[in-house]
Amino acid sequence: MKPAYTIVLYTPQELNHASNIQTGLFELEKLKVLNTKIVLSITGRRGRLVVGDDEVIRTHQANPKVSFYELIIHASGARISFACDLYDHANQFSEYAFNHCDFVFKRSYETKYVNKLPKAFQSKLYKLGLCFGVRSKFKTQSMSTFYKGLILSNLKLNIKPDRLLFKRLVHTYKAQLKHWNFILTARNLERFEDYTKPSNATVFFQTRCFTNENDIDVLQIHQQRYHIIKLLRQAFPYQFQGGFIKSPIAMEKYYDAISDVPAEPELYLNALKQAKIVIYTRGLANSTAWKMAEYLSQGKVIIAEKLTTDLPVPLVHGQELLYFETDEELLAAITLVLEDDVLADMLSKKARAYFETHVHPVKNVKRILELMLSKPLF
Repeated sequence: MKPAYTIVLYTPQELNHASNIQTGLFELEKLKVLNTKIVLSITGRRGRLVVGDDEVIRTHQANPKVSFYELIIHASGARISFACDLYDHANQFSEYAFNHCDFVFKRSYETKYVNKLPKAFQSKLYKLGLCFGVRSKFKTQSMSTFYKGLILSNLKLNIKPDRLLFKRLVHTYKAQLKHWNFILTARNLERFEDYTKPSNATVFFQTRCFTNENDIDVLQIHQQRYHIIKLLRQAFPYQFQGGFIKSPIAMEKYYDAISDVPAEPELYLNALKQAKIVIYTRGLANSTAWKMAEYLSQGKVIIAEKLTTDLPVPLVHGQELLYFETDEELLAAITLVLEDDVLADMLSKKARAYFETHVHPVKNVKRILELMLSKPLF
């Protein structure tokens, strides 16, 4: 029987984050719930809204981390256009998406910023939930189209007739090749579906430095992570595992906090799978980092800095994780779950259940499709 729906995926300008939505769609196609069609697109899709304290500012900036789709209902021929905004910044929105789509799903959704948007835009905006970089083994033949779209759309965005044009285009091309090579290291979904209970009481916190500290937010994140690494190494010298991934800036600024855990994605995931207790801190601009979804997938005992992102279903303190605000609360929470196996086991099971119900790409993509359809997908 032919599926009742087709999803058109327009090739995005950035693939790291969009991979999560693509994976959900491809896996649903594998289940014969829908068909997918990849369409090459080099549209600039410029236009961004930045919510300030007292005003909403419009800019002509592009929105590479916003991906675009169309849901086709075969029975009626109706078409529903939607976008997935995967930007870190909760106060920035794609005006192009609002003007051209029926629905917009935002990863970094914070009500305090959404409420300052025009009412017509607010009515189109919904919470996307937690995402992480992943890929499906199904529909791999589509990758060449995504690659063409990635290169061509970004070259087009950087075409400006001036004396730096050639240099800018060469830089863009090299950057996208690097981006593409990173995409090829994305782990398959089945690696996150696979779960075994850890056998040791490791306290795990592996993190990275960004390429520079010119931005105050980046500097504060680095200093916070450095402080926590040092704190945990001192408090739990035999259980702690992790630190900063080796990089030029980490070696220069934080050489005494370098991790000996492999950074290669597959090897890192192997190490994560073996850990019992994991530490989570905020991402750029207070965004929810990929590692939260990864932690949940592996049923970790999660000790986390409080999230500012509004999720479709909140993560509850004492259920899926334990939140902390101070050093004392962090150390006390770790000590508690090291000593209380019953609590640790409950947190682990509920974290895994949250992933299976709300974060798994198939479940999350199914949710947003059903929201648009106002009925079950199957």
